[in-house]
Amino acid sequence: MCRMVSLTPGVNTTYGVFSSYFLQNDYYGGTQLDYSWVGGLSAAIAVFQGPFANWMVRRFGFKMPLYVGALCVGLGQCMAGVATSFAGFIICQGVLFGVGMGFILVPSQPLIAHWFDRRLSLAQGIGQAGSGVGALVFSNTTPLLLHSLGVKWTYIINGCICFALLFPAVFLLKGRHKAVQARSAPLEFKWFWHPGYRWLLMWAFLTMMGYFITIYTLASYCTDALGLSQKQGGAVQSILAAGQIVGRPLWGYLLDRGGRVNMVIISYIIAGVTTLTIWMLGRSFSVMALYGFIAGATNGTIHSASTPLSASVVGLPDLASALAMYWLTLGVPNLVGQPFGIMLVDYSRSKLGKTGPAAYTISIGFCGGLYLAAALMLLGAKRYLQGDWKVFKRA
Repeated sequence: MCRMVSLTPGVNTTYGVFSSYFLQNDYYGGTQLDYSWVGGLSAAIAVFQGPFANWMVRRFGFKMPLYVGALCVGLGQCMAGVATSFAGFIICQGVLFGVGMGFILVPSQPLIAHWFDRRLSLAQGIGQAGSGVGALVFSNTTPLLLHSLGVKWTYIINGCICFALLFPAVFLLKGRHKAVQARSAPLEFKWFWHPGYRWLLMWAFLTMMGYFITIYTLASYCTDALGLSQKQGGAVQSILAAGQIVGRPLWGYLLDRGGRVNMVIISYIIAGVTTLTIWMLGRSFSVMALYGFIAGATNGTIHSASTPLSASVVGLPDLASALAMYWLTLGVPNLVGQPFGIMLVDYSRSKLGKTGPAAYTISIGFCGGLYLAAALMLLGAKRYLQGDWKVFKRA
């Protein structure tokens, strides 16, 4: 599981390094907003496949969509390298890679819950730390490859690595669908108005809007607004990945110890406050490195917490069916999160006449506000689970 996550969201995280390189070198002639739509498209397509992936699991077993996903991830990366136009790049990086990422993530996410109960959050956190491992490795190798071999061979090498590592990981993966009586209903809209789960869906929507603004904008902020080098921007992205490696298992442990809902609320309060203070006021590499680590450790807690929280609210047999609606909910914020953040930057520049770091102030403020609002949404889920509004009660 850890390896699979490292080669899907982990690789996708490094798109921030690619987009920063494209902008500095006018590679496809696109704008910052153009490139942001590509990153959002791949993430949106991945989660919109939730119902279809569940249908494939019911029809062919859980490994078939995983093998298809491994093929599409590798092909998407390799073909993005040989794309000669921006339209072709969108199809390869945005669509094909996104399809592969969805077929990997959706069927695999409930599997850890088949094997763990009392330490589910910790196990999920360790598995999701693979995203940080992949991002850390690829965030360091990608800038080096870009400067020595260019975009074409960087993408091809990344794609070949995905091919070589994903297929063995899928082969070794095991589930316990019959033992836990797991259902994989493609579409059950009842979860949208479930009295407890609807709060989780609103939390997820707001969280992912902020998450994509952070991971895709941070490197560009360092190079574009602060004038740092491409190497320094990649270093901040690497530090963010290191924060994911440390933070996701740590928060998983804390979720099991202090209550799943309680700890996630604390995590996103920290994410929101540090975004509104450290990032908004950051003007140097050292400050941005500090923020990158904190952001990596906190704003991606959703990836460790979504499955345990869902299991707490809906129960293990209905987990896969509820998660299908969870993935659908993430489609819109995944698609528009980063572009909306960039639109706010463009508005600050064109309408308000802001330049440098000041042009990013509204976007950063919006991002921090999303994290804090997401934390508030979880109070509704807490109320559902414990039956009252006692803030300090374990839930």
